[in-house]
Amino acid sequence: MNVIPLFFIAIKMFALMNARQVAFFIQNFTAMLQSKGKTPGKRQFVLIDQSAMIFIFYLIADVLFLFYCLWLMCSNDTWNPGCMLLIISALESYAMHVRVDGTYTADPLGFVYPKLWFKYLMGGQSLFILLKLLHT
Repeated sequence: MNVIPLFFIAIKMFALMNARQVAFFIQNFTAMLQSKGKTPGKRQFVLIDQSAMIFIFYLIADVLFLFYCLWLMCSNDTWNPGCMLLIISALESYAMHVRVDGTYTADPLGFVYPKLWFKYLMGGQSLFILLKLLHT
C-alpha cells in the first residue's frame, strides 16, 4: 500500500509547482459553472484542451485525496495521519475562500492566489505526513 502515498506525494508536488495556475483554473471553472444558469435560452460550449485536462485530473485527484484521508481515519489503529491531512487541506482551502489576511494575493481582475510561503507551508506539512506514511 505504499503506492498510494507516493501517488499523493506526486499530486501535492504538482500543486506546489503550479499553485497559481491551479487557483486560476479553479476560479475560472467555478465562474463558468455559476454563469451557466444565468442564460437559460442560450447553449454554452466548453472547449477543453490538454492543459485543462491536466487540471481536471488534478481536481479529481484532490477529491481522491480527501477520500484517502477519510480511509486513513477509519481503517488504521491510529486516526492521526488522516485527520491531520484532512485538517491541513481544509485550512488551506478555508484561508483562500475566506481571504484571511496575509495568505493571498489578488490581481487586478479579481482572481485570488495563495502566497508562496503559505502554499509551501501547507504543502510541506502534507508532504511530511505523506512521507511518514510512505516510510511505514
